[in-house]
Amino acid sequence: MKTEMKVLLYIKRSGQDKDGLSPLMGRIAVRGKNNSIAQFSCKFKVDVRLWNATAQRCTGKSRMAVMANREIERTLLLLRQRFNELKDIKEVVSAEEVKNAYQGLAESQDTIMKLFAELNEEYALRVGVNRSATSYYHYTNTYRHLATFLKDKYRLSDMPVKQLDENFIEDFDMYMRTVKRFMPKTILGHVNRLKSVMMLAVFRGIIPFSPFKGYRPQKPEFKQMYLTEEELGKFANMTYDTPNRNFTRDMFLFSCWTGICYCDMRALTEKNLVKAEDGSLWIHTERQKTGTPECVRLMEIPLAILEKYKGMDADGKLLPMLTKESMNRHLKKMSVMCGINRPISFHQARHTFGSIICLSQGIPIETVSKIMGHKHIKTTQRYASAPRLVA
Repeated sequence: MKTEMKVLLYIKRSGQDKDGLSPLMGRIAVRGKNNSIAQFSCKFKVDVRLWNATAQRCTGKSRMAVMANREIERTLLLLRQRFNELKDIKEVVSAEEVKNAYQGLAESQDTIMKLFAELNEEYALRVGVNRSATSYYHYTNTYRHLATFLKDKYRLSDMPVKQLDENFIEDFDMYMRTVKRFMPKTILGHVNRLKSVMMLAVFRGIIPFSPFKGYRPQKPEFKQMYLTEEELGKFANMTYDTPNRNFTRDMFLFSCWTGICYCDMRALTEKNLVKAEDGSLWIHTERQKTGTPECVRLMEIPLAILEKYKGMDADGKLLPMLTKESMNRHLKKMSVMCGINRPISFHQARHTFGSIICLSQGIPIETVSKIMGHKHIKTTQRYASAPRLVA
């Protein structure tokens, strides 16, 4: 007789807390030669208002709903794996055996590096969907630095999540500051990614609260990211010493006048060009970083650049881009050549669009936020340091 397993998830309403969160429970039913049932706790809570009992998922796209559904998928996958493993070695499998096999695996995963590795594995699956390859690289890079820190400071390859406290965070911060000689912005990035791991641990019920609650990182000094009008004029009117640098100038100027970042520029095709009823040409695309729409009208300079490089890309893209690293190397030398007393990176073109091309000309910040494809207006407010022009 064929042995089958079904899992029913339900919320324990009697355990609802003051925030409206209830423990998520599960019931394993194994049907076959011997029928059996076992109940278990998923070890995390869900918002009662979001729970859909029919779908056995949380509804909506809130952070709470997304994290809960992610954990539900993980739980069901692990249960299925344990059930299949037991079927391969036993003729009769009970629900209690599946439960014990699942819970034994879950307990063995409550360590920092294992939890971080699991987060990275899941992140890798989302690359190209709603996460970028660059962001994934940053997470794996933090993982490597954390592993080195554990080895150097504690002589350990891993440690229980419950042992990570504020002293650990301060030590990790000091290690990156003194041993690695990282800049405050780099340290903040690594610390925030470790914080994401701890938030996952809180959500799974491994720890009651995040150890980052009282931690206050050193904030990086503010740096002007945009080019001033004078600097932009110098940069645009200079003829450089190599074809690649002149090409880099054109790509930088295209980004300055559209606000489109490097990775999105690289993906542009004819399909992204849209002609409006008044005859104006627009670029309609989605930001790879956030998935939000980005709609920009093409003015004289970007139109001329598109025409100049039309048909030159072997893969049919609108622009035959160099690598970002190559263009950033050129930009550093080009800034010296045109008398700009600070290094330039390609991303500064997007800041120049937001600050100088838009906000300083009096365009409302809400409009700029939509043009640039920002999810939150707080992101756009970082561009608002440029002085506004008064008529």
